[in-house]
Amino acid sequence: MNDLKLAFRQLLKNPGFTTVAVLTLAVGFGANTAVFSLVNEFLLRPLPVKDPEQLFGVVLIDRGGDYANQRIPFPVYRDYREQSRVFSELLAYAPVSAPMQIGDATRYVRIQLVSANFFSALGVVPASGRTFVAEDDRTPGQTPVAVISDSCWRDTFKADPMVIGKTFVLRPNYVEPLTCRIVGVAPAGFDGLDKFRPQVWLPGVMEEHFKRSMGVDFRLVRRLAPDVNRGQAVAELDVVAQNIARKYRGAVIPGYENEGIFRSDLKTQLRHAALGSWGAFKSHSVLRKATALAMGVVGLVLLIACANISNLLLARAARRRKEIAIRLSLGATRGQLLRQMLTESMALSLLGSGAGMLVAHWVNRLLLALKPGDLELVVQTDVDYRVVCFALFVAVLAGLIFGTAPAWQAARCDVNSALKDETAVVGSERSLHLRDLLAVGQIALCLVLLIGAGLCLRSFAALNAANPGFNVKNLVVVPLELQGHTEKSVGPFYQELAQRLESLPGIQSVSVARPQKDEFIVVEFAEVGPNYFETMGIPVVQTPEMGLQQSGSLAWVNESFVRRYWPGQNPIGKRVGPFVVNGVVRDSQIKNLTDRPGPYLYLQSAELRSTSLTLIVKTDGNTRAAMATVRRELLKDNKDLDLSRMRTMRQILADSLVDQRFLLILLGGF
Repeated sequence: MNDLKLAFRQLLKNPGFTTVAVLTLAVGFGANTAVFSLVNEFLLRPLPVKDPEQLFGVVLIDRGGDYANQRIPFPVYRDYREQSRVFSELLAYAPVSAPMQIGDATRYVRIQLVSANFFSALGVVPASGRTFVAEDDRTPGQTPVAVISDSCWRDTFKADPMVIGKTFVLRPNYVEPLTCRIVGVAPAGFDGLDKFRPQVWLPGVMEEHFKRSMGVDFRLVRRLAPDVNRGQAVAELDVVAQNIARKYRGAVIPGYENEGIFRSDLKTQLRHAALGSWGAFKSHSVLRKATALAMGVVGLVLLIACANISNLLLARAARRRKEIAIRLSLGATRGQLLRQMLTESMALSLLGSGAGMLVAHWVNRLLLALKPGDLELVVQTDVDYRVVCFALFVAVLAGLIFGTAPAWQAARCDVNSALKDETAVVGSERSLHLRDLLAVGQIALCLVLLIGAGLCLRSFAALNAANPGFNVKNLVVVPLELQGHTEKSVGPFYQELAQRLESLPGIQSVSVARPQKDEFIVVEFAEVGPNYFETMGIPVVQTPEMGLQQSGSLAWVNESFVRRYWPGQNPIGKRVGPFVVNGVVRDSQIKNLTDRPGPYLYLQSAELRSTSLTLIVKTDGNTRAAMATVRRELLKDNKDLDLSRMRTMRQILADSLVDQRFLLILLGGF
C-alpha cells in the first residue's frame, strides 16, 4: 500500500509527464477495449433468454467441414423432435420475408417462422398478450396468429396499447394473402437468436405459404439436458440424421420437390446459439478472420504506445538516478526499488486504462455513427464484467511490458557514479542504446500499420473500379410489391407499364426481374422479362442459328454455367427442367463485386406471374430525372406503392461493398 501511495505521489509531482503518458495509453487501451467490445457483442454476451449457455444450434456440415447445402423443412424438424432424447427442448426458426399491409400502407418486413415452443423454451415472457401454443401450430389452413417485436409495435402500430387482437395482411408470392391476428408483443430487448432482427413471428406450420416463393430453411436450437455432455448429444444427432435419411430413402421429401433430398453423408456440430449476437448459423471463419485482423491492428497500436511510454520512463529514470542512489545509500534494497518502479508503472497503466474505457465508449459511438446504413451491426456501449476484466488484464500486461525495462535499469543504478555530478550524464547513457531500439521499433510498427492500411485502400479502390460485366451507368432499379394484382394480371400490367415508360423522354429501355428473397436482381437464377440483357448491358455471346429460334419457356445461361455443366458442348436447345436454353451471355457479378461469377440461369417465362418484381430502367444519362419520372408514373397506378427501395445501380454495387468499406473505416481509424 505504501508503494502505491508513493507511486501516485510521484505521478502527481510530474503532471506534464503523467498527462502525456495517460493520454498515450488511453489511445492504445481504448482501441483494444473498443474492438473487444465487438467480440463481446458478437460472441460472448448472453442473449436475454433463460440459461443461454445451455442453448446450442444444430449445424450440419459436409465431409470437408464446411456448411452443408442442406435445407431443413418443417417436417424434418418434427422428425428431429420425435427422435431426440438428449435435449430437454428442441425449438426451430426460419427467416423469411414478405410485404406487410396495414390498411392502405405496405412495407417489407422480416419474419421468422418458429416452432410453438420457441418463446416458452427460451423463457421469453411477452410484454403484452401471449406467445404461441401447440394449437397455433397444427395446420397451415388455420387462421395465422402472430407475435410482433417491440420495434414493430412502436414503429408500425405507434405503440398502440390495444394492439392485441388487431390484424394485418402478409402477401407472400403465389399464394392467397394471409390475414394474421396479433396475439402478443415480444419484450423490449428480445430480437430472436441472431442479428437479423425479425419484426414478426409466425407459427412454423405457416411455412406452406412461403415455400413456393423462397427456400425455407429451419434452424434447430436445442437445450442440452443437465446430465448429457456435448459429445453424447452430437453422437445421438448423427444417428438421428442417418435415420431421417433412411426414412426418405434418397427421395425428395413429399411436398418439397424444390429442396432436394436429405443427405446421408452429413455430420453434426453443436454451436452456442445464445452467446453473442453472431449466432450459430453464420460462418464463424469470417468472424474469426475479421476479429484476428482487428485485434492484430489494435495490438500493434498498443505496442507502439507501450514503446513510447517505456522510452519516457527510461528518460525519467535517468533524471532520477541521484534520487535512486540516495535511497540505495540509505538502506533500500534493489528489489524494493524494482518493486516501487513497477508499482509506478502499474499505477500509470491503470490510469490509462480508465481513460481508455472512456475512449472505447466514444469509439463505439463513432462506429455506430460512421457505419453504413445497410450494415447490420449493433454495438452495446454499456460496460459489463467481461469488458472490465479484459481492460484490467490488458492494463496489467501493458504495465509489465513498458515498465519492466525502465525499472530494471533504474534498480541497477551505480550509487558511487550517480552521486558524482560530473558523471551523471555518463550514467544516463547506459539506457541510450535501449531507447534507440525502442524508437526504431515504434517506427517499424507504424510502418506496418501504414502499409497495411495502404494495401486495404488499394484493394478497395480496385473493387470500386472492377468491371462487373454489365453496364453500371444510367440504370435505375425499383423493387416492387404489386398489391391488388393476381398472377394473371401481373403480366399485362408490366407490359403496359413498360410501353408507357419507354415512350417517355429520358428512358431508353425497361425490363424486369423477379428477385429471390431480399436480393435485388439475381442470385443463382432469376425470372427476367424481355429486353433484360439489352437493358442491363450484359453481352450476349451465343444465340440460335437463323431458323432455329426456340419458343415457349426459354432460359439463358452464362458462360460459367456452360463450362460447369456442358463443357465442349453446344448449349443451345438443351433443357433445364421445363425451360429450353435459347442463348449464352457473358459472366457478370450481379450479386456483388467480391464474388467470383458462378453459374447463373436466367428464366424467361411466357408471362410474368409474380407480384414481387424488380423493375430495371435504362436511362439516357440523367438518372435523377428518370427516377422522378418513374416514381410519378408508378404512383399513378397506386399511390400507396412503396418506392423507398428505388436506387441506382451504382448505389446497389456500393452497398455490396459495405463490409469492406466499414473494415477500411476501422483500419484507417486505428
